[in-house]
Amino acid sequence: MWSAAVRLALSRDIDQQIKAHLTSHQAWRYDREHTRKVLQHQLRAAQLAGHNLSAVIGYITATPLDGARSISAVLHHRLQQLILPDLAGHEITWAQRTPEGASAAARELAAGLDQRARALGDQQAASPEPWLARHLGILAPGASPALRQEYTRRAAAAAAYREAAGITDPDQAVSLLPHRGSTELEDMRLAAIRALEIRDEAAIIHGMTQGELEARTLEAGRAQASAPPDVSRQLRLTAQAEADAWQQSADAATRHDQAGSANAKTLSGQLAAERQQLEAANDRYEQWASATASTRDTAEKARAELKRHGSTRKPAETPQPRVAKEPEPGKAADFGADHEHQTAVTQIDQLIARAGVAAGRIADEHAEREARGEYAARVERETQAQPGHTPKTQPQYDAEMEL
Repeated sequence: MWSAAVRLALSRDIDQQIKAHLTSHQAWRYDREHTRKVLQHQLRAAQLAGHNLSAVIGYITATPLDGARSISAVLHHRLQQLILPDLAGHEITWAQRTPEGASAAARELAAGLDQRARALGDQQAASPEPWLARHLGILAPGASPALRQEYTRRAAAAAAYREAAGITDPDQAVSLLPHRGSTELEDMRLAAIRALEIRDEAAIIHGMTQGELEARTLEAGRAQASAPPDVSRQLRLTAQAEADAWQQSADAATRHDQAGSANAKTLSGQLAAERQQLEAANDRYEQWASATASTRDTAEKARAELKRHGSTRKPAETPQPRVAKEPEPGKAADFGADHEHQTAVTQIDQLIARAGVAAGRIADEHAEREARGEYAARVERETQAQPGHTPKTQPQYDAEMEL
């Protein structure tokens, strides 16, 4: 693996080249932006792919940065918009990847990594392991020097990656999952895939042993066992109930029904508090889903491959769904997190039910008022229609009330 000294030197070299294109004030701001690490990561990936780092930095800093709220964010956006040529077949050594400003120890280590890769390539060419023979075959004794050199170069790229990634299974060529936490290791993985002429992900899965496939399914099972509850449905219902309660409060206020408006507003506040708690829980679930997406997707492919092999044996230690047990007589139930989650769901259901009851009550009161108004109007019309009826004026009505 590339050492921390080489990585640190490269990061410093990237920062120095960027700040050379900035004003002193912009460089001061750039040094204090945490998002510059993301920019460094992308620029390092471009350099590992064989692109000229100085030229790339020159492109993204050519346009003035006056008025930019975040220097690194603007440069990262420009880098994403930059169309870089595909240099997949370009050979670049660790020594070439190491910046000129790196220490002597870092440059010596990079040269050692290149030498180690060549030694691994020679070793595999002389006695190929199953993973190499399956993808590139075995060199014939009378192979030409050019063919032997090409075979050794490809074997070196793949063998160096396997050693760096810690892969010891003689049947496994590369990791199925990408190395998201290491730009250098992922670049080596992609180089190994190209060197072995692996067409797609299916070819990687076909080359995995049954033990490796079962390990992937176990990994997904452990991830699933640690999953927080999915409260998306409760969140939607609670948000809708909150909106309905607010609407009921507004309608009641329009009818000058202060009591009904206050009740609906109180209910809306309770639902808002529940919604905020559910939003926090939903954020935790979405973070888990995003972090484990590749693991779960790989497990599905591994299960399909196991099925294709005709394997019906279940891997050991597969996490089973937790089931709440009935409490024994005289003992209190201890449901832990499941019980807390069920209690929260019950409270939400109760609040939603209260919202429905409140809405029905307000609607009934409104209908009753309309019915009383219609009845009074009908009685008045019938009275006016009787013979000899003399409508009372307002003063006469007031006088009768005083009597």
